[in-house]
Amino acid sequence: MTVVSLGSVRSCGVTTLALSLATTWPPQRRLVLIEADPAGGTLAAGSGWPAEPSLMSLAAAARRGGEPAMVWEHCHELPGGAAVLAGPSSADHARSALGMAADLLGRLDELDADVLVDCGRLEPGSAAHGLWLRADRVVLAVRPRLADLHALAGWLEGRPSEGHRLGLVTVGDGPYPDSEIADALGVEVLARLPWDPDAASALVSVPASSRELRLAPLVRTARTLADRLATELSDTAPSDTALTGTARAPDPSSTEKVPRAGSGALRTRVLRPWRAEAKAHSTNGNAPEGVSQ
Repeated sequence: MTVVSLGSVRSCGVTTLALSLATTWPPQRRLVLIEADPAGGTLAAGSGWPAEPSLMSLAAAARRGGEPAMVWEHCHELPGGAAVLAGPSSADHARSALGMAADLLGRLDELDADVLVDCGRLEPGSAAHGLWLRADRVVLAVRPRLADLHALAGWLEGRPSEGHRLGLVTVGDGPYPDSEIADALGVEVLARLPWDPDAASALVSVPASSRELRLAPLVRTARTLADRLATELSDTAPSDTALTGTARAPDPSSTEKVPRAGSGALRTRVLRPWRAEAKAHSTNGNAPEGVSQ
């Protein structure tokens, strides 16, 4: 199966994105969500799960060796059936566990399942960096606001090779439409995730297919995105990334389907007018930072 890693350049609702995708992933495809945020996990606390099984217990078991299928023994289950390898709430424990389990987690593509990896904020030296590199598809969450978009533009400068496998999800309201963001950054915007904190909090205890949630804006957007990603991954050949630790070369037949990352000069030229031309825009609050907020 395939691995999709989710992250952000600035803190921006990555866990909410990961959770909403996990709960709306096509039911015919087996799925596991790995909470690999080095800053610590929030899903166990939001779900009322015990401290173990978790990433910590998997890391302890992985010290004695083992196969990737061990992951299933350390998972909890979301309403609807998706498995979750929950991360510890402590940043120190999360980084330690990711280090101890690095070899085993580097073989997630061997699982007979699709894998979503919540990498959290992609800071320099992140303990989740290896998981990001090995993914078949990577998705960045970003607020559609000037400071966040400029930070993302700077992050993209040194990573032109990721353009073929990278997509953006904008989170919450902002003055810039997705089409303008895609043109400015040279990266496809896959979806805009609504600010829907009530639905985000409920997803850990109520199935996304329930009457209570199935029409919620967050769930409807996530379901469309999940279907799209699953379809794309089904049409993509297995990756060599897990073996090499590097991004795959783009398929020549598909490179024109996704906008290519532009030069730094182009991004600066396009982004600068936003500061002067952006109009006041009514927002309905900040984008969700995590499932419990």
